[in-house]
Amino acid sequence: MNNYKYDSFLVCEVVIGLFAVLVVLHTGLVVTFGNPQPPLSDSGYLVREMIAFRAGFTSLLLLIYLWCRLTNQKTGLVLMAIALISWVAFLEDFMLLENAFFMPELFSGKVLQFLRPIYLITIVYMTIEAHRREMVL
Repeated sequence: MNNYKYDSFLVCEVVIGLFAVLVVLHTGLVVTFGNPQPPLSDSGYLVREMIAFRAGFTSLLLLIYLWCRLTNQKTGLVLMAIALISWVAFLEDFMLLENAFFMPELFSGKVLQFLRPIYLITIVYMTIEAHRREMVL
């Protein structure tokens, strides 16, 4: 039974890694191909800067998680921070920004919109499993 949980945890890591790579790719594509003209207002500029900051910060936390995982350190706290930031960003996008991050003409945006709920559920599962494993140790 433990082997099954370990395998599911690895699958979750692959899903989260794929999502992180797509977020960085899509952020780069939005910056590159996204509105070639200067923003008409400060709010458009701030939204793009906030999106880039969130993608960078989440990527940094995922790199910290990877380092902790490779050096056999506890990962529960790092996963909890990633899950918290991810859920806050999702709620913020859903309630305030609506489709600021989604560009329908980019395939990466469509894939991210599909994977985001899967990512959010996966990161919560990984957080719970990491805490459960750390409590046993």
